[in-house]
Amino acid sequence: MHHYLSWVGTLCRGAAATLIARLWPGHTVRDVDRRLAACPARQQAMVTGGVMLVLLLLSLFAAQFGWIGILLFWLGVILIAR
Repeated sequence: MHHYLSWVGTLCRGAAATLIARLWPGHTVRDVDRRLAACPARQQAMVTGGVMLVLLLLSLFAAQFGWIGILLFWLGVILIAR
């Protein structure tokens, strides 16, 4: 179970680092991931959880507009992460 949670945490941290790097000009994903990995575990969890919470809230807002809203939400996420 610990191995699985560690893997999920690393995956979420990578997704958060990708979104932060794309919205923070001048920084690469690798740079943001290294900075995040250097932080204490509690701070890593707070940053990663914050990014995931913002995504959740944005998706719930987009859901208010039906399937077109969700489509635009995912399109926005893909464009930012790309």
